Amino acid sequence: MSLQDVEKTIETVVPGLPGWCTVEKGKRVAALTYGAELCVELGVFGGRSLVAIGLALLDQDRGRADGIDPYTASAALEGENDRANDAWWSGIAYDDIAAIARDAVRSLSLGGRVRLVRARSAEAVLDYADGSVDLLHQDSNHSELVSCQEVTLWAPKMRSRGTWVFDDVNWPTTQAAQRMLLERGFTELEDHHLWKVFQAPR
Repeated sequence: MSLQDVEKTIETVVPGLPGWCTVEKGKRVAALTYGAELCVELGVFGGRSLVAIGLALLDQDRGRADGIDPYTASAALEGENDRANDAWWSGIAYDDIAAIARDAVRSLSLGGRVRLVRARSAEAVLDYADGSVDLLHQDSNHSELVSCQEVTLWAPKMRSRGTWVFDDVNWPTTQAAQRMLLERGFTELEDHHLWKVFQAPR
């Protein structure tokens, strides 16, 4: 397999999964994954971006991706978000979405590279050593409370010059968390309007 093969698979699989990661973003995240040993995704939902990461790891024949998502309404509604946002997340069949993500990992034979962790990011972080994460995709609850908490807890886990992908950077509630990354020495490398790529300090 090659990056081109990975991209073709992303084009085929990603649109059929629940979620918002575009094919273009999936391809870029997959490309950023090469060379990584440990990847963490905060907020998996239907598994679109986690599958993209997993395919790259499978292609390079090393590394692991942990998709962390509690799949609960209480976690999705933590903090303050727009009323319409909260109403939408209140009506989700979380177990069904989790099953779709799990089935996608299985059907693509990614089980040896990808694991789903049903936990809040603030709980799961305890299982990771400082300086251990090569690539982190932050795409969970977008409230200011949770997004800032995740920066506080997960920034120390990043390896020197590791990659931090931040989703929905245009939301007002994620602005403080982005400033926190910059204050901690992260560098903004790419701006894709709806998401950005940051690099951890040395």
